[in-house]
Amino acid sequence: MSSAEIPKRKPLFQYGIYIPLICFIIFSVIDVVNGDPKDWANYVLSNLLVIALGYQMFFMGLLHVFFGKTMAGYIGWETGSPFQFEVGIAGMAIGALGILCTWFTGEFWLAAIIAASIFMWGCSLGHLRDMIRKKNYNPGSAGYVFYWDMLMPVAMIVLYSLTA
Repeated sequence: MSSAEIPKRKPLFQYGIYIPLICFIIFSVIDVVNGDPKDWANYVLSNLLVIALGYQMFFMGLLHVFFGKTMAGYIGWETGSPFQFEVGIAGMAIGALGILCTWFTGEFWLAAIIAASIFMWGCSLGHLRDMIRKKNYNPGSAGYVFYWDMLMPVAMIVLYSLTA
């Protein structure tokens, strides 16, 4: 399956990635409006960790594990690599850390941010290398995912420093 076929045949792969971002924005606005305005950074960071990191990474991991061929096409990877399963498991693990931030705070949040940042910046470097070496500009490699992997850790680190 070529990457050009995916948007026509699999709209969830084209637009589904934005669902956690939309939920993060909606829940953050609701929390800031209904909560104490001076705690805005805590509300935003909490939603960023649980929704935008936790649920998004967990479900992206599931997609890599159970729909590997489709995900490979979306990213521009060759299908059949056993490493895709490993990326999926790592994504699910980091997603679980984010979801657990619902119940654990403080240094647990810092540990989740560190693990996620290393993984996401590593992924963005891999995508950048793929863009340079293989001219891979598929949406799952050079689009939203690339920028998300670069900027999400920055947002988490800045917000954590504002709440610590």
